Amino acid sequence: MKRFSQWLAAALLAVSAWQAPVQAAENPYVETEEVFYHVMESHLSKPQAAQLVKGALQAVSEQAKERKKLQLAVSPEDDTWDELEQRLVEWQSKGGFDAASMNVWAIDGMLSTLDDPHSVFFTADELRLFQSDVENQFVGFGFRLRMQNDHLIIREIVPGSPAAASVLKRGDQLQKVNEVSLVGKSFEESYAYLKGAEGTEAVLTVYRPAEKRELQVKLKRAMMTLPEAEGQLFSDGSIGYISLETFGSEGALQMRDKLLEFARSPKPLTGLVLDLRDNGGGYLATARDIASLFMEEGLLMYTTNRNGVEVETWVRNGRDINVPVRILVNGGTASASELLSGALRDHGIAKLIGTKTYGKGSAQQVIPLSAGDALKLTLNEYFTPKHTVVNHIGLTPDILVEDYGAQVIEALHSLNVRQWELSDEDGDTVINGIPFPTVEPLFKQGTNGLQIRAAVLSHLLKDPEIGEKEYVELSPYLHKHSALKVQSKNGFHVLTYTS
Repeated sequence: MKRFSQWLAAALLAVSAWQAPVQAAENPYVETEEVFYHVMESHLSKPQAAQLVKGALQAVSEQAKERKKLQLAVSPEDDTWDELEQRLVEWQSKGGFDAASMNVWAIDGMLSTLDDPHSVFFTADELRLFQSDVENQFVGFGFRLRMQNDHLIIREIVPGSPAAASVLKRGDQLQKVNEVSLVGKSFEESYAYLKGAEGTEAVLTVYRPAEKRELQVKLKRAMMTLPEAEGQLFSDGSIGYISLETFGSEGALQMRDKLLEFARSPKPLTGLVLDLRDNGGGYLATARDIASLFMEEGLLMYTTNRNGVEVETWVRNGRDINVPVRILVNGGTASASELLSGALRDHGIAKLIGTKTYGKGSAQQVIPLSAGDALKLTLNEYFTPKHTVVNHIGLTPDILVEDYGAQVIEALHSLNVRQWELSDEDGDTVINGIPFPTVEPLFKQGTNGLQIRAAVLSHLLKDPEIGEKEYVELSPYLHKHSALKVQSKNGFHVLTYTS
C-alpha cells in the first residue's frame, strides 16, 4: 500500500493543522500525562484508566528486562495516573533510564491496549515524515522502481527531478548504489540503500537492455513533491483516466484541472475511470472538495463519536459530472478513498471495480504535545450515506476482479469500449494508450509460442472459461477470434481486438 494517513477534527480525516507546541513543563512525564488524559477523554473506545496504566507499565517493564535484565513487577493495584507517574519515577531511578525513552515506552504501551493501529505517537521527526507522505513529498533521486524478473526496473522518471536531468531512461535496470550491488536483493533492501538525506550524492550503475551497455550516473537527492492527481484520455478520446495518489492539500485542485482539461478535448467526455488503488487517504476537506466535482449537493458521510452522537457532512455548491464513473479499488484503498468511493456509489454516480478495500472507517486528529511530539488519536467512526459500515470491513466492489490490468479492462468494458489495443512498455501494461504498472508482464514467451496473462485475456474476451491461470498460450484464441490480432516487432507485442 502507498499510505494509511487519516484524521478528523470537524474538518479532517487524516491530519489536523499543526500548531506550535506549548512549553514543556518540568515534569519529565508531561507527554505521557497528556497522552493519558487525551486518550481517556477522547478516544472512540472509551478506555478505562486501569487499562492504560497497566499497558504503560507492562511496556516499560518489558523494555527494562530486555535492555538491562531488570525485573520490574507490574502491580494490579496501580490504576490511576498518580500511581503510574509514581511508578515511572521509581523505575527510572532503579534502571537509570532517560525520561525521553520512558515516555515513549509508556505511551506506546498505553496505545497498544486500544486495539487501534491508527492511534499513534509521533516524534517530531516522525510527524514531519507523516505530513510529507500525505502531501506526496519525498527525498530521492526522482524515479519510481518496480521489481520484474528479479531486476529493479526504472518504470517512471519524475519531471523536474535530478533523474529527469540525467541520462536515465524508463526501462533501465538499477544494479548498484555506489559500490553496493542490488542484484539479488529484495525491493525493501534495495530501497534502504537508495534512501538518504536531502543534498547527499550517490553513483548509480544501471544496465540499459536496449543498448546492451552499462552506465554510471552521479545524482544528488532532492526534496520533491509529486502530483497528487495524474491522468489522461484513453486513446479513443472520450473516456478519461485519473489516478489519485493521496488526499493532500492539492488533490482537489489537481483533479479539477484534469477534468477541465478533458472538457477542452475535441470529443465530449462519455465516462471517467478514477483510480484509487493503494490510495491510503488524507484530508477530509479534500475528499469533500473532490466529491463536489462529481455532485452538486449531497450527503458525504455520517460520523459518530464515542457517545454515539451522529453528525452529517454534506457537499454543497458542487457540480454534477454527468458521465458514468468507474472507481478502481483494492486492499490498499483506505479511509478518505473509501469515504469518497462509498459516497459516490451510494449516490448512483460510480461503480466500484477491483477487490475489497482496506476497511478504515475511522477518523483521527493529530494533537500537539508539549515537547514538540504529537499524538494521532481516533475520535470518530464514519459511515457512507446509506449507513454502510466501513471500519474493519471495507467496501465490496460492484464488479470483483483480482488482476490489476484486468480491472482496467473491466472498467472500460462497463463504459461500452469496443476497440482495444494492449501492449507491454518497459514492464508496464499499456491499455488503450495508458500505461499501468503491473507486477507481471502482459506477454511471456513460452515453449510453444507467445503467452498472455490469462485474467487479462479472459476479461477482454469476456470468456470466463479461460480462468485465472497465470498465463495461457495466445495462438488458440487468435484462431478462435478473428477480431483478435497480435503484431510483434523488435521483441515487443501489440494485441488489438474489436469486441
